[in-house]
Amino acid sequence: MEENVFLIKWYGPFDCKEDIRDWEQEQSFKSSLYLLHGKCKYAKKSEKYYCGMSERNVYKRLSDKNHHIREIQERPHSIYVGCLSNVKRPTTSQIRLVEKIITASLTYLVGKENVLNATNTLFPAENIFVINEWWKTTGESVWKRQLKNAPSNIIPDVITFHYKGNEDNDLFGCKKLKQL
Repeated sequence: MEENVFLIKWYGPFDCKEDIRDWEQEQSFKSSLYLLHGKCKYAKKSEKYYCGMSERNVYKRLSDKNHHIREIQERPHSIYVGCLSNVKRPTTSQIRLVEKIITASLTYLVGKENVLNATNTLFPAENIFVINEWWKTTGESVWKRQLKNAPSNIIPDVITFHYKGNEDNDLFGCKKLKQL
């Protein structure tokens, strides 16, 4: 049985990191991942994406002095906060592995020039299976529709990566799961 199977519940979009601070204080779980989406200063069309992880709460991580959020915070942007909901106490290596597959998938789908991450743009050297759920900030329902360029429409709801030890690895995804 595979051990790298993760269910990520993404909550958002948040408009600013202060909204995340207030939201995190109300939650009974710890968020470990976050996605940023927006345009850099002076950009007209090019949208940028960033996936990150934090062992602290996400608000404190986004408040760091040289964080990438500063590159897009002057323009309309969105922030999604994610947690590994099927793992009670995720290890740092599990969180890093999920961050790596999300970042590599983003790079593959939108191009390296549109991803602010300087690292983790290559796929991991192990099999991984990820299911993404996109929840409203209230946590009461999932998003049925989002903007075309939102991370929830770019990142597939299901990602499976099969590592074969050479360049012939397999990446599979299901863009949107539909209710039956």
